[in-house]
Amino acid sequence: MLGIFNLLPILKGWEYKTHIAHRTSVIRGADPIKVLSIDESGWFITIFEFTDDAYGTLMIDYQGADLQTQSISIYPEAARVIGAICQDPGGWVQRYFRPNPNSTLGGYVFVYTPGYQGSLFPYVPTLTVKLYLPPESTQSSAEVQGVAGVVAVTDKKAFIRSLRRVLDANASLRIDPALLAIGPTPFAEAKE
Repeated sequence: MLGIFNLLPILKGWEYKTHIAHRTSVIRGADPIKVLSIDESGWFITIFEFTDDAYGTLMIDYQGADLQTQSISIYPEAARVIGAICQDPGGWVQRYFRPNPNSTLGGYVFVYTPGYQGSLFPYVPTLTVKLYLPPESTQSSAEVQGVAGVVAVTDKKAFIRSLRRVLDANASLRIDPALLAIGPTPFAEAKE
């Protein structure tokens, strides 16, 4: 039985990638810092956040096929408050070290699995990543880093053609331009 990742080794036009957003001085109460803008399609596998503040926030804006922007904001304190402190399908605080309860300074690792463990979570261009430290922090600044592991489509034509051939050895390799476009696009009429 083939699972979610099992076809990837025999498909073309994709690659595992790691995207890193990092700043050593994210200022409390300042506007979020736009760190990355990623122009690719693919699937999130897992997102990690590393920070020295319980409120250090990783913000990701992503889009689906109809280009509706969705947002994810993760920070360790939110996970702790709802009890996500052990492995959970949606995400959890892997490390929550806050030696002084009157200070938000500490060591924190947040793991986010957007498609829920074992499932990939799709996105299309443009994906943006911002870092933020809200006024609730007791520090004037914090270090915040986000690391996303993804499966990125590196060559759409090769990906589509290889998928078609895996599913049907006699499949047409013609690709409707609408499949290569980003966002809602009308398909050409198929000739019978």
